[in-house]
Amino acid sequence: MTTRLLPPALGLASMAAVAVICVLSLVPGNERPHTGAPGQVEHFIAYCLTGAVLALRLRSRRTGIILGLVVLAGVLETGQIWVPGRTAQVVDFLASSAGAVTGTLLAGAALVRWPTLGRLA
Repeated sequence: MTTRLLPPALGLASMAAVAVICVLSLVPGNERPHTGAPGQVEHFIAYCLTGAVLALRLRSRRTGIILGLVVLAGVLETGQIWVPGRTAQVVDFLASSAGAVTGTLLAGAALVRWPTLGRLA
């Protein structure tokens, strides 16, 4: 992939990551795919990857990314109250929030180390 295609790809990846989190959080429990890992690990990884992709794309908006993903985690976790086969759990919200913070900060550290990461050529 050329560096000219990287930023649009990051934009698509970040939108897709948020959409996937929303869909998988609100489908009925029997329709949600499972990796076999504990639910909190799935939450952490999903939000970590999403935070990282968003941070690479939006660069200087790390605080907003973290706040946005934490709010999204809270809204989606609360929304599960009304979804058949799903339960809202504080521990899942905490795992999602920790993943969002971790992914965003790791991507921020990568941008400090490699400032041209994800930029247009």
